[in-house]
Amino acid sequence: MSIQSVFAENMRKYRKKAKLTQEKLAEMCSTDFRYIGQIETGNRCPSLEYVERIAVALNVEPYLLFYEDKSKECNEDIDLSVKQKQKIKSMLFKNYAEICSLIDKK
Repeated sequence: MSIQSVFAENMRKYRKKAKLTQEKLAEMCSTDFRYIGQIETGNRCPSLEYVERIAVALNVEPYLLFYEDKSKECNEDIDLSVKQKQKIKSMLFKNYAEICSLIDKK
C-alpha cells in the first residue's frame, strides 16, 4: 500500500474514531472540507504543515497517520470464557432453529 493510501486510510479511521465529520475536521484545521475529502480519497497529498494540523485536531501523534497496521482486526483471537462460548452456541442454535422453521413453512 502506498504511503498516501496509508495516510488517507488512517486519517479517515482516526477522524471517525473521534466522531468528527469532514466539515468539523476542516474547521479545526483551518481549511475547506473539500480538501479533507480529497486527502481521504487519495486525490491530494497534504503538506507537512497540514499533517501536523490534522494530527493535532485528531489528537494523535503524527507518525500514527503514516503507520501501516498489517494485523487485521478480524483475524485477532478472541479470548472467551467457557460460559460465554456456551451462551453464544445456545444463541446460534436458537436462531438456527427459528430460521429453519421459517424456511420449512414456505
